Amino acid sequence: VSISASQFHALTAQNVKIVQPGEGINLWFFGMLVTLKALANETGNSYTLYELMVPPGHGLPKHIRTQEDETYYMLDGELVWIVGDQESYATKGSFVHFPRFVPHTFENKTNRTAYMVCSCAPGGFEKYFLDCGKMKSASDSMPPEYTDNEIDLAYKMAEEYGI
Repeated sequence: VSISASQFHALTAQNVKIVQPGEGINLWFFGMLVTLKALANETGNSYTLYELMVPPGHGLPKHIRTQEDETYYMLDGELVWIVGDQESYATKGSFVHFPRFVPHTFENKTNRTAYMVCSCAPGGFEKYFLDCGKMKSASDSMPPEYTDNEIDLAYKMAEEYGI
């Protein structure tokens, strides 16, 4: 099959997306800032891509994903990753990949904020953040508190999203 340059442009231009620094959907998620950059409906459900800001002392409980593979790329800072029973450190430039069903967690044990990009494949995981996160406004400088009911809902929703 041969296609002309104009046909190729028409095919690819519809899927082009450029998200500038600071752009995207900004959500607070239990003290961390999630910036959704590419949603499943924009990638043909291939993946979801987001940036994650992890302040000192923050992280996630140990969990597994049953519906997506996760890939992380560290932009700045340092995180402790626990995979099964093994502890590892990831710093700027580190690449971390978890296939489904691998128990893992991360925590920022330093006094500096860590930043990373995460891709979840296939796409759709952004729905969990949209269901459980809190929209960040331009004036927000600190993350909001979560009530016990909101925490319970996040755990319940986690089960629905295969976490």
